[in-house]
Amino acid sequence: MIWMTEAGCRRKHKKTDRRRTPHDVRVAGTFAERPPAPRAPPRAPTPAENRANDRAMVEFAWEISDITPWLPVFEAELREMNRGKRGRPFEYPDSLVLWTLAYMECLGLSYRMAVGNLSAVLGAHGIAPPSHSRLCERLGELARDPAAGLPAGVLAARACGRADGRERSAGVDSTGICLSTAGLWRDEAWGREEGARGWLKLHALVDTDTGEILAYAVTERDVGDSPMLPALLGLALSAGHRIRTLFADGAYASVANYGAVAAEGIRFVTSFRSDTVPRNRGCAAWGDATRLWCALPYGDWVAASGYGTRWKCECVFSDLKRILGEAVTARKERSVAAQVAARVRVFNGYKRKRAEIMGVTGNGVAVA
Repeated sequence: MIWMTEAGCRRKHKKTDRRRTPHDVRVAGTFAERPPAPRAPPRAPTPAENRANDRAMVEFAWEISDITPWLPVFEAELREMNRGKRGRPFEYPDSLVLWTLAYMECLGLSYRMAVGNLSAVLGAHGIAPPSHSRLCERLGELARDPAAGLPAGVLAARACGRADGRERSAGVDSTGICLSTAGLWRDEAWGREEGARGWLKLHALVDTDTGEILAYAVTERDVGDSPMLPALLGLALSAGHRIRTLFADGAYASVANYGAVAAEGIRFVTSFRSDTVPRNRGCAAWGDATRLWCALPYGDWVAASGYGTRWKCECVFSDLKRILGEAVTARKERSVAAQVAARVRVFNGYKRKRAEIMGVTGNGVAVA
C-alpha cells in the first residue's frame, strides 16, 4: 500500500476560471461574449425532504439494531455450519459477519468495541460472538481479491445496491478516504502527525436520483479516475442495474470510455477541454459529443446535454462522509476494504429507506 506522506498531499484545488467551450473561446473579448450568469443559490430542502431525512435515519438505525428478525437466520446457519465440529475453528456465516459490520458502522464502533458490544447482545440470546481475531479472519475472507482485468492498485471492487429494474440516471466520480484519524487540532498545534498514513481513493458509480452507490472501488491514491469507469460500469451492469444515462466530469472524457459506454447502449455525457476538436477519432459517440460541445456556449451546452445533474455525485460523497465519517479506523488493507464495504452497505440502506419514504425524488422520478 502506498502511504501518502509527502507535503504535496495537502494541495488545495482552486478554480481560477469559469468553464469554457471552444465557442466561448472564439467569442471571448467580442460583443458576442456573454457575461457569466449569476450563480443561483442552492435550493433549500423542502419540509417533506427534511422529514424524510430524519425518519430514514431513525427507521434504518432501528432495523440495523433490532436483532430479533436475524436470530433465526443466525442460529440456523451456525447450527448447520458447525454440525459435527471436531476441534476445527468455530465457523461464522456471512450474514452474521455482514450484520456485525453494519451494526458497527451504524454505531461508529471500532472492531474491538464492536466485539465487546456484541458479546453482550448475542450472548443474551445464547449465540457466541466472534472474537476480534476471528472477526478479522472472516473480514479477510469477505474482502476477496478484485476480479481480473481491473487496473493495478485496486484493493477492492464490488457492485452493490438493489437492482429493481428501473432505468437509472447515473454518475461517476471519486473522493478521498482518510487513513489517519488524527484530529485537526493536533495537525494545527503540532504540525503533521508523525507517520501519517495519508489517503486512499473511493471511486463510485451512483444513482443521481436516489443517491445509492451502485458500484465502487477502493484504490491507491495514484490510480487514475478514467481507467476505473469501464470496471465500475461492468460491475453495475453485471449486478442487474439498468442505466440510461451516465454523467462524468472531464477527467473521464476519453475515446476508450466513450466506446465502452456506447457499446452498452448507454448515453455518456462529459465535459471536455476548451481546445477540443470535433472529430470522431474512431468513435461515433465521441464525435457526436464533441460536436455538441464545440457548437454551443457552456451554459447552453449544459442545458442541451443535461450535464447539470452531474453534481449530485458530489452530494453522495458529502452525505456519505457527513453520516459515517471521512476517516477509517482499520489498519490492514483487507480490514479497510471491509470497513468501506460496511459503510457503503449502511449508506445504501439509509438511502433506500429515504426513497421509500419520499416515493418521488426532487427530479420527479418515482423511486419507491
